[in-house]
Amino acid sequence: MEALDQISEEQKTKLVDYLAVTGQNDIDVAIATLEQHSWNLERAVGAQFGDVPERPRPDESLGGLGVDDHAPQSPPPPPPVPSAPQQAARAARRAPPREDCIHGSLGPSTPSGASLGLSSHTSTFRQAITGQSTRTGPSRPPQDPNSVAARFLREFEERYGTAHPDFYPGGYTAALNRAKNDLKFLFVYLHSVEHDATDKFCRETLANNELNAYLRSNNYLVWGGNVEETEPFQVSQTLQTVRYPFIGVIGLSQGSSGSSAAKMVLIDRIEGPSTAQQIIQRLTQLQASHAAVLTRLRAERREREMARELRQQQDDAYQQSLLADREKAQKAREAAKAAERERLEQERQEAERVAALERKERHLRWLYEQLPEEPTANEPGCARLSFKLWNGERVIRRFRGTEPVENVYVFIETIEYREDGAKAEAIVEAEEDKGYQHMYDFVLISPFPRTKVTQRDQLIKDVPALWPSASLVVELVDEEGTESDAQ
Repeated sequence: MEALDQISEEQKTKLVDYLAVTGQNDIDVAIATLEQHSWNLERAVGAQFGDVPERPRPDESLGGLGVDDHAPQSPPPPPPVPSAPQQAARAARRAPPREDCIHGSLGPSTPSGASLGLSSHTSTFRQAITGQSTRTGPSRPPQDPNSVAARFLREFEERYGTAHPDFYPGGYTAALNRAKNDLKFLFVYLHSVEHDATDKFCRETLANNELNAYLRSNNYLVWGGNVEETEPFQVSQTLQTVRYPFIGVIGLSQGSSGSSAAKMVLIDRIEGPSTAQQIIQRLTQLQASHAAVLTRLRAERREREMARELRQQQDDAYQQSLLADREKAQKAREAAKAAERERLEQERQEAERVAALERKERHLRWLYEQLPEEPTANEPGCARLSFKLWNGERVIRRFRGTEPVENVYVFIETIEYREDGAKAEAIVEAEEDKGYQHMYDFVLISPFPRTKVTQRDQLIKDVPALWPSASLVVELVDEEGTESDAQ
């Protein structure tokens, strides 16, 4: 930046304009170029771009599309909106148009430092180099594009009425992207309310019902702006407008160098006053010349959509199949878990049953050991009891009258040990299981009259149904407590 300290304020201003017009980033190179041309801005810019005509020929128009703009041969009046200093503006108009300038900072594929960023880029350089905040171009400060579009429509209808094309209610970038996505032409309209031809053009041409019907029926997306606003002014810089009112038609075009990719380019421009019929005629010719491109693009889009739908259907079918497999596997896992739980529960119940039987067995052994020996036939004070077992067998035993009725029940419960000598010999000394509560699965019945003998804590001699002798029936009791007669 030492070179900046060695030039005057006037030279700094020319340096800013040169950088803005040429897009040069190296300040030292720019200063050297200007010094080589004696600080003549126009010659320096011309040397950068080459000496070209003031207006490009039809086949050199934006994007090299060969669209004739039918502009009058008389020199155009200067734009109504202030621009960069006069010499820089003339130099900029002489610069050859670039095919990518339609994209610029306003388009969907924006190279760095292109048209839309020009004003802020220039202002930044000017502030950095000169220390001034000099603004050229629109007379209004930048605002939200949607607000600018709404104000343009409101002011248009206040001045010229409600008969007009269907202006897109958003910014230029949004309109450009919408037109590209929808495969439509973008009809760009720019004017300055201070221009002499604007009033008549809006009241007669843009209000023409035939033109508006044509735009609607052919699916044109219309975007309009007043170049006194920041964004429309930047659009005018991008589209290199010379005369107002200005109409530019932007559409998809075949890429260069044999590329199949299509991009949005300016394919026609109408500058200055024109009638609705002239515009319709130009648009009709444009439709015919670009029908093949749009037809191909629409066909490609349909193919892509069909392929995408097919892939989506295949993916959906795969996902459904995968989901079904997952659900099937999940059900199998749940069934296996349920079977495992059932198996474990059965094992637990069986273990509890075996443990209960073993505990009962130990208790019965203890009861058997505790039961007194049967008294002899000559021993006095004994009761003679006859039992009819559940299997029809009859058993007779004597009990002392001082024994509890519980001993009678123990005798019946442990009778198998008495009948099975081997089992009786296998009994070892056992301890009382005080925590165990034994439940008898039978009841003693005195048949005449039928009386249940349940007073197990009483002495035998105190129970009339047993003393001094009795015939008893052993009736089994099921799990529900129902008694069954011994056969």
